Amino acid sequence: MLRRANPESPEQEHSLQLDEERYEAILKQPQGQQRIGLTAIEFALLSTLSRQPGRIWSRDQLMDEIYNDHRVVSDRTIDSHIRKLRRKLSDGDEQSHDWIGSVYGVGYRLETP
Repeated sequence: MLRRANPESPEQEHSLQLDEERYEAILKQPQGQQRIGLTAIEFALLSTLSRQPGRIWSRDQLMDEIYNDHRVVSDRTIDSHIRKLRRKLSDGDEQSHDWIGSVYGVGYRLETP
């Protein structure tokens, strides 16, 4: 009787994989699989975040990980890359999972569904 009152909804499996050879993110959703081309910096950023899902990375930590040559960049550069990554990962679908979460005043983290 309880099962009928609370029918189980089908699991919506979302996963994100990185293809290092092609600099692509492979987004798996219930609707299918989608390959997303990334720039070298976007790929490095997503790769860094995906190493420890849920860990909060500050802008300074992300800049140190991404820019190995220690070039001088603004901390807002990370914000710009995050915005572009979010746009690519959602692909205009407002129902899609938001993969990159913001922690106000601290930084960013990879959100697993």
